[in-house]
Amino acid sequence: MHFTNLDDTPMFRHQLQCLEESAESLRLRSVKFYKGCRKYTEGIGEAYDGDIAFVSSLENFGGGHNDPHFVALGGPVMNKFTIALREIITFKELLRSRVEHMIDDRLLQIVNVDINEVKEARKHFDKAALIYDQAREKFMSLRKSTKIDIATVVEEELKIARMSFEEARFSRVGALNNIEVKKRFEFVEVVTGIMDAHLRYFQQGNHLLQQMEPFIIEVLDYVQQSKESFDKDQLLLFKRMQEHKKTRNTNKSAYIDSHHCFLCGLVVFEMQPCCFHLHYLLHDQTGVL
Repeated sequence: MHFTNLDDTPMFRHQLQCLEESAESLRLRSVKFYKGCRKYTEGIGEAYDGDIAFVSSLENFGGGHNDPHFVALGGPVMNKFTIALREIITFKELLRSRVEHMIDDRLLQIVNVDINEVKEARKHFDKAALIYDQAREKFMSLRKSTKIDIATVVEEELKIARMSFEEARFSRVGALNNIEVKKRFEFVEVVTGIMDAHLRYFQQGNHLLQQMEPFIIEVLDYVQQSKESFDKDQLLLFKRMQEHKKTRNTNKSAYIDSHHCFLCGLVVFEMQPCCFHLHYLLHDQTGVL
């Protein structure tokens, strides 16, 4: 309890002034906190839109049952994954909704209502205090010669002004006390509520993925086997291509050798008449056979 004495004393007014300054400081802190929370919820919304875009692109890539590439591209597997991802997306949307609820319904209540009531209470108090001071000064200025009916009216005005002042004073006290009490649990409750929303989100996603875990492992095993089979097929194809190249080079070499021999035979055959003619000319000139 912050108010041990409710008498309108200078110390009491100083205490109210300190609490108002604390409330204003809390308002500034709360506004910054709210802006950060709004940015976070906007980030969740952007992540939600990104998830939708990813799932849509995955569905378009996998194609439908009438697509000739549906099975080859793993369409049946992708369909199961897209269904699960869309369910996780609904969990994220629920997370965003819960976070926004805690921020807009609880945090804004403190910033826009509770703390604002402190300002309004201060305005009413200042106005009531001014009227009360004026009524008191008017009453104190009465003289013994003042008519009784006039004095009665002035005294009644003073009573009304005092009642309004006391009401405004206690409204101010109530508004400040409301902030001092609420700040002990409201902000903690907001943050805890946000964390609880995250807990539910991850629990739901984890439960769904655990149910899919056997299927995911089965697909990964199939992919590993397919990769190993692919490596074997690639190695076999490489060997076949090497053998084909080797056979082709051997046949080509044999063909070149035979063709070379054939060409050499033609050259010898064509050169022999020339040699014979040259030999004849030499024999004719020298007379030597």
